[in-house]
Amino acid sequence: MKKNSPLAILLTLAVVGITVYFLIPTFIYYSKSPQARETYLHDNPRIMKKILNLGLDLQGGMRLVLEIDRSKLEKGQDKDVLDRAYTIIENRINALGVAEPTIQKQGKDRIIVELPGLKDESSAKSVIGRTAQLEFNLLREPAQLEHAINLIDNVIAGKASKDTAAASDTSAAGEKEKQKLAEQLFKGSEAEDTSEEKAPEKTAEARSFKELLVSLGDQVGVNMDNVPRVSTILARQDVRQVLERAGLGGNSFLWSHDTTKLEGGFYRVLYYVKSSPEMRGDLIKDARASIDQSGFRAGGAKVDLEMNAKGARRFSSVTAANVNKFLAIVLDSTVYSAPRIIQKIPLGRAEITGSFTLEEAKNLAIVLRAGALPAPVNIIEERIVGPSLGQDSIDKGIMAAIIGTALVFVFMLFYYRLSGVIALIVLILNIGIVLAVMAGVNATLTLPGIAGIILLIGMGVDANVIIFERVREELGLGKTAKSAIDAGYSNAFVTIMDSNLTTLITAFILLWKGTGPIRGFAITLIFGIVASLFTALFVSRIMMNMFFQKSKNTLSI
Repeated sequence: MKKNSPLAILLTLAVVGITVYFLIPTFIYYSKSPQARETYLHDNPRIMKKILNLGLDLQGGMRLVLEIDRSKLEKGQDKDVLDRAYTIIENRINALGVAEPTIQKQGKDRIIVELPGLKDESSAKSVIGRTAQLEFNLLREPAQLEHAINLIDNVIAGKASKDTAAASDTSAAGEKEKQKLAEQLFKGSEAEDTSEEKAPEKTAEARSFKELLVSLGDQVGVNMDNVPRVSTILARQDVRQVLERAGLGGNSFLWSHDTTKLEGGFYRVLYYVKSSPEMRGDLIKDARASIDQSGFRAGGAKVDLEMNAKGARRFSSVTAANVNKFLAIVLDSTVYSAPRIIQKIPLGRAEITGSFTLEEAKNLAIVLRAGALPAPVNIIEERIVGPSLGQDSIDKGIMAAIIGTALVFVFMLFYYRLSGVIALIVLILNIGIVLAVMAGVNATLTLPGIAGIILLIGMGVDANVIIFERVREELGLGKTAKSAIDAGYSNAFVTIMDSNLTTLITAFILLWKGTGPIRGFAITLIFGIVASLFTALFVSRIMMNMFFQKSKNTLSI
């Protein structure tokens, strides 16, 4: 490349622009104080998916090692126990709202859980150690859903619902109680209106519950951006009270486990189920994923259910009485599937069909079997990392990076002069690309990851040293600056590629076989090597040609 093409320059500028774009949310978030971050996170719930998250060792939190007690298992019941326990624990942890938790299996009996930034350790242990609750709940009728939505809108608007009054006790005591509730709701709405005057930009969103919902066929859904707002409304005490008094259940709205992708974005289905389950997971004998071999769904994935004797009788009764209605399969207050009951199922065997892949069907089967997990899961190791210790690790890691980078800067500037300045600019871009990629894929930065970045500084400098020494050799043969640069980069290409590819292979092996911190180190190394090859062999060459594009210029090397 004797002359820089416009395409090469545009590509470099595009990479720089993309790097800055992906780093801006991270910079904004971490530039705030810890208290300001919580407020910012509350107002921007999806920001955690756009920033570079910090691992347990950097921001503190909890680390648990859980072990399955196989002594409680009956003979032949130990198959898939680890997978079933993993599914239960994953559901529990997701409910805690911890950003970027790490859950991984270890051996045949253990599960390691890391919860960065967790503040309530006792609550987390209580949630994780609880037995999973699998239930089968009928969905409420569409008319009941519409009624409930109208009642919620009335509460938000601060109105006493006539429908609620009609559904409540008509006695004098009941009327007084309703009037008291209406006054409380009206007062509550006035307080909310006052707050809305302070924040007018949220007024339209808070006025109507119905506007936050969209039709998804037989069900309703909520855009992922509005999920936190809908959850907040449904958790309000006054909303629950009104639904309870109307006989509609104050806690009957449940989210789907998976998201649905439409043209408008990603949505979660909001199911409205009956409060009392028709049956529980202890009645399931087995659940297996398979491929449908007949019918119009031939070739599609399905889940085959088998009930025990008691479950078969109960399932027959439930399906006979509710043909053409939907039966939701609920694990830990999350709906995994809500199939329509086509006909009475008398023998305790059923199929769950839908638009899911075989892998999704296998996961659903694990969920169904997880409801009757026969073995307890014990916490055998617990470690709490305080925020101060995490901050201390960050400070030391940053200091190590600064010292190492400063020494490298001094050496490169002293030894290679102007060419050294180019190498340092490329090195900074290299680190920026690594952090931007990690932020873009929502990766977690750990202390070993910082060590990987420091290692990349040395590797990046090593590549430039190889290139510059090759250029010096060419200059020693009497070539012009332009010719020496072209020959130096061409000759160094094979050496640099060989060095980085062998390191890349090692990093992939660490990622494959390693766990926890080792994987964090490997991920950082992989991103860094790819970025290093791009910056050292492409960006650096463009800058060298820009500074020494005229043969009369003296090459400072």
